[in-house]
Amino acid sequence: MVVEVSEALAQRDPNLVLSTAFKLRITQRDLSTLQEGGWLNDEVINFYLSLIMERRSSDSGRLKVYTFNTFFYPKLRGGAGGQAGGHVAVKRWTKAVDLFMFDLILVPLHLGVHWALAVIDLKLKTVKSYDSMGQRHDDICNLLL
Repeated sequence: MVVEVSEALAQRDPNLVLSTAFKLRITQRDLSTLQEGGWLNDEVINFYLSLIMERRSSDSGRLKVYTFNTFFYPKLRGGAGGQAGGHVAVKRWTKAVDLFMFDLILVPLHLGVHWALAVIDLKLKTVKSYDSMGQRHDDICNLLL
C-alpha cells in the first residue's frame, strides 16, 4: 500500500484521476493534500466518509454509520448569499434515508482554516463535536440537534 501511495504522489499530472467511487473522483492533486503540511480538501473528506459508510454497512453486528457530505452543514447553517438555512434547506437530503436506523451520523465541519467533525449518537442521544484545535462548538451541536 505504501508503494502504491508513493507512486501516486510521484505523478506529475495533478489532474490524473487515481480513484473513482461514490460518484466522486480523487486526483493526484487531491491525494497530495494528505502530505504533511497539506490542507485537506472536501473531495478527500467526502471520499473518506463515503468509505466509512460503505464499510460499516457491510459489517453486520457493528455500528451503523451514516455520513453527510461537506456541503450539508453550510446548507443547514444558511446565510451564504442570503440563502435560508435550517431544516427546510436540507430536508430533501434524507428523503430516501431513515436516519433513525443508524447508530451514528457523522457531519464534517469546515471551520474556515481547518476541519472538525460533529457526531450525532442516536443510541446515547448526544451531539458532540471533535476538533483537533480544542474548540467547543455548542452552537453547531445545537443547530444539528
